[in-house]
Amino acid sequence: MSEKLRRTLLWTKGHHPKEVEAAIASNADAIVFECEDMVIAPEKEAALQGAAYAMTNLDFRGKERIIRPNALDTERGQRDLEIILPCKPDAIRLPKCEYVEDILRLDERISRFEAERGWAHNSIELILTLETPMGVRNAYELASCTDRVTGMGLGAGDLTSAMGVDRDLTPGSLQLLYAKQKMVMDGKAAGVQLFDTTVICFGDELDDFIAKDTAFIKSLGFTGRSVSMLRHIDIINRVFAPTAQEVELAQKMVTGYAEGVAKGLTDVFVDGHFVDPPIVAKAEAVLEMDRLIRERAQNK
Repeated sequence: MSEKLRRTLLWTKGHHPKEVEAAIASNADAIVFECEDMVIAPEKEAALQGAAYAMTNLDFRGKERIIRPNALDTERGQRDLEIILPCKPDAIRLPKCEYVEDILRLDERISRFEAERGWAHNSIELILTLETPMGVRNAYELASCTDRVTGMGLGAGDLTSAMGVDRDLTPGSLQLLYAKQKMVMDGKAAGVQLFDTTVICFGDELDDFIAKDTAFIKSLGFTGRSVSMLRHIDIINRVFAPTAQEVELAQKMVTGYAEGVAKGLTDVFVDGHFVDPPIVAKAEAVLEMDRLIRERAQNK
């Protein structure tokens, strides 16, 4: 699984310079430049050129630079790739992924491009977006078809449209619970990071819901989520970050288990908690997350 910190993936548009500046100044872990559905046709070239300029010329302060192109089976999508690849984005977020053949075709193209430029293989990662029933059905095959894929995200708007239903925006809705659970299981089996869809809600009273909903998807196994509003970034980051108490306990578990094994103990307990290899692995993941967060804070 990718070791990159991706709790919050903030969406922005390259042809809105002030929006890009605000995104870079925010506490988001990654910035996703939108060129697809959220950009109207007359503005797509400007959005693409703005994203290319930003990725090439601006200091992102350690944040990942990700871009979502238009569908690659369209002339517009091919134009996006032509401009995007030379910018060496950290990742490309592919829309409406359904079939392995499409992912492998792009993987081959990027591999050739990297080789021609003398870049390391997989310098440009892929994050897949599942937005159709077929995409959800094929989630494991898609996520595991190439090690260039390091993440999968859910697109609720397009998915519900493809299902022929209206998206339920009621706080706490379980409308897409099955899709989320299947995506998580398939993604975990493939070893990729998992990102839930944006929360569409407004008002101070709903900030608490953002925190609760993010805690819920974290409990399902998601490692981050898309964000469309600056005010939600810190809320979501806090939920996905381990607390000081969790970090302290994790360190005790890792150290205590190593000491117990060295002493030949068959059962190891730390602060009343039974510790075995799976528990140690989870504790190590907590420590790694804490390390990444501290590293990010130094880049601000």
